[in-house]
Amino acid sequence: MPTLSVFTDVPLARKLEGSLLKSYKQDEDPKKMFLAYRVCMTDEGHPWISPVVNKLRLQIAQDPSLNYEYMPAMGMKSFIHASLELLLGKHSEAIVENRAGGLHTVGSTGAFQLGARFLRTWYRDARTIYITSLQKELHGFIFQDMGFMVYEYSFWDPKKLCIDHSMLLNVVESKQIFPFFDIPNQGLSTGDLDEDTRILQSFVSQGFEFFCSQSLSKNFGIYDEGVGILVVVALNNQHLLCVLSQLKNYTQALWLTPPTTGARIVTSILSNPALHAEWKYSLKEVVENIMLIKEKVKEKLRLLGTPGNWNHITAQTGTHSYLGLNFQQVEYLVKKKHIYIPKNSLINFTCINANNIDYITQSINEAVLSTRGPVKCLQKINDL
Repeated sequence: MPTLSVFTDVPLARKLEGSLLKSYKQDEDPKKMFLAYRVCMTDEGHPWISPVVNKLRLQIAQDPSLNYEYMPAMGMKSFIHASLELLLGKHSEAIVENRAGGLHTVGSTGAFQLGARFLRTWYRDARTIYITSLQKELHGFIFQDMGFMVYEYSFWDPKKLCIDHSMLLNVVESKQIFPFFDIPNQGLSTGDLDEDTRILQSFVSQGFEFFCSQSLSKNFGIYDEGVGILVVVALNNQHLLCVLSQLKNYTQALWLTPPTTGARIVTSILSNPALHAEWKYSLKEVVENIMLIKEKVKEKLRLLGTPGNWNHITAQTGTHSYLGLNFQQVEYLVKKKHIYIPKNSLINFTCINANNIDYITQSINEAVLSTRGPVKCLQKINDL
């Protein structure tokens, strides 16, 4: 019987994320709260699911006609087609000119794995990746593992307190950067599906080539399914087919076939006008609720006399927005008030509800007053 393990020299890996959640779970204070969940939450504190999704889950489970064979290497064709039209628009020139396509992936992580492998192989002169700070922890490690040097970059305009999309276009064009977009929750930023992807439409109209990771888990509420696509926009159909053929080969080594349940749900909703309308309405309800929560937080801070200008809270869109607190103020909230938020003060506003908003705003006020430091509006990375 062997006495020496081949794993003797393998150390525990450094935890990439989740230490904040771990600290929260270990905290025994009854008032503790966690404001950094990645998913959209309901007022009851549960992950949000679009009502139409529950209907489709039951229908699909009871459908005897479904074929559960392995999917083609590219994935479910109807899902890819419907998702492309959702992302770029049914009448997008890239779709009309047959220079946009995609592969069904295992969520956004799978899309970035696939894209990173392709770039490492075929874009050999580029070994540097610039990632917006919001996404560095999520996707930066994928590129680092592929041998890329990863840096953070910001398109924040400190005067306008918003993302300057023209700056993004200018940087990409002047420095010949290949864009790799991440669209994780289309429709949950402004409530308008087209508005949330307007930046992609700008890049398409100006003839840029790009990759895009399109995740359809959050905006449908299918968190336990890896529902994603790697979208490719090329200069022409010939280039597109060549790129897709290489990516297709990679998928067979990475996962062979992607999960289908979530893709079937999404496809059924997007291809049915009535269900599509119901889903869009559910998105608008969520966004309106987020906007209302942000307005209430800002107003309560104003009534408390909290130092600083808090207009940046309502100026930001999406489920996650920056409070604009400095490191000391964040530390105060975590250690003194048992409110767990990331060091950059990016919080999930759907975690705030009628039951905790007073405690949260009062705690923010205390944190700002106790540290006696000016509030700085940190960089807001839009959900695009």
